[in-house]
Amino acid sequence: MPTDALVLFGAMGDLAHKKIFPALYHMVRHGHLDVPVIGIARAARTDEHLKERVRDSIQQQGARSIKKPWPSF
Repeated sequence: MPTDALVLFGAMGDLAHKKIFPALYHMVRHGHLDVPVIGIARAARTDEHLKERVRDSIQQQGARSIKKPWPSF
């Protein structure tokens, strides 16, 4: 189990949506990121809402379909 984690402050913001989520997804797909990612936001949202936003972000930024390892991401 990793002892490190990547903490993303502002997980519901535009920068995360437009740039950070797609970059993290591609890093995971290529095996360059193997630590947990923790998203922090001021907006009171559910985990499911955040997952939907991440999925939207990745698809809007060029991933035609979300492939493995989506469940771990």
